[in-house]
Amino acid sequence: MDDEEVEEHRRIAAILANHARHIEIDPEGLLAADDDDSRDEASDPATGELMKDFDERGLKPTAPIEATQTIKASASDVWAVISAPGNLTNIHPFCSSNPVEKWPGIGGLDHVHYYSGVHYQRDVLTWTEDSGYELLVGPPSGKIATARWWIEPTSSTSCGFGIKVISYVRSDVDPKRRATYERKMIREATPPYLRAVVSGVAHFTETGDPVKQNQFGSHDIYSPQVTSSS
Repeated sequence: MDDEEVEEHRRIAAILANHARHIEIDPEGLLAADDDDSRDEASDPATGELMKDFDERGLKPTAPIEATQTIKASASDVWAVISAPGNLTNIHPFCSSNPVEKWPGIGGLDHVHYYSGVHYQRDVLTWTEDSGYELLVGPPSGKIATARWWIEPTSSTSCGFGIKVISYVRSDVDPKRRATYERKMIREATPPYLRAVVSGVAHFTETGDPVKQNQFGSHDIYSPQVTSSS
């Protein structure tokens, strides 16, 4: 990522942090429009209705992005970690706080406050005990992605864990602009984010030690590199 792209990421992060009513992460308007119909779309937990709502708002899915890792712990131990209220403060290296409104289960809702100042909300769409859940994720007034957290047992002392994200962008824009946006803000920005979170889940489950800020590397949008003052 060159200096110009880094500055663009930081500029967008500033937009996210400074717009309390509606956080708009794309200056080109490629995500959801800021209108009353875009609010509170996760009140109905049915995923099918959610997809219909995205379609009616002109939002189309991008290709899924997934990060996986083998964790040296039982599936039940991993589930205990990711199903606990406020769990992100233990496992998420870019999260400064994780206030909970309702958790766990379908209809659950919590908030992710990143070190950069960005604020996201997570709404629980599906919940399968000991197996995983699916979330609607994004700024409180304009969700922009779904995220599926899953666990797959491999033995009594290990399991596979992963997070799969599908981002949604507006379809009524110039294809070239959309392609550029997807490359910079989704294809390049999402994989290192997911790898850091998956690594954080493994680290906390295996050691019991909460992750530190940027433990697996910084992120230009959610937790930029911390520079020490001389």
